Amino acid sequence: MSKSANYVISGVWKDSKDNITHVMLHPVNDGDTWSMGDKTTEANTIELLKKGYIIKTVVWNYPSWTIRSRVTYIQGIGKEYLRSEANATPKDNLDNLISMKAIK
Repeated sequence: MSKSANYVISGVWKDSKDNITHVMLHPVNDGDTWSMGDKTTEANTIELLKKGYIIKTVVWNYPSWTIRSRVTYIQGIGKEYLRSEANATPKDNLDNLISMKAIK
């Protein structure tokens, strides 16, 4: 079976300025199932994208999780940032994923 992404992101950690610092990154298995995730820095996630890996968001879509929008990165002023594809719905957006700030 094929898979639609190499990794999915289920949640994000943000700093006091509301910038993403880390993500919960899960490897995707054949058939679009995924394994337990790891807290990964934004920079390490961008490095995976630069190596050609496909990363998408995953959202709770009752009664199950659904793989949604593609994640890319952009160059900002002196820094690279993760972002969701431009035509993604607000629900699929990185900013609307689960806030993981309670988990250190």
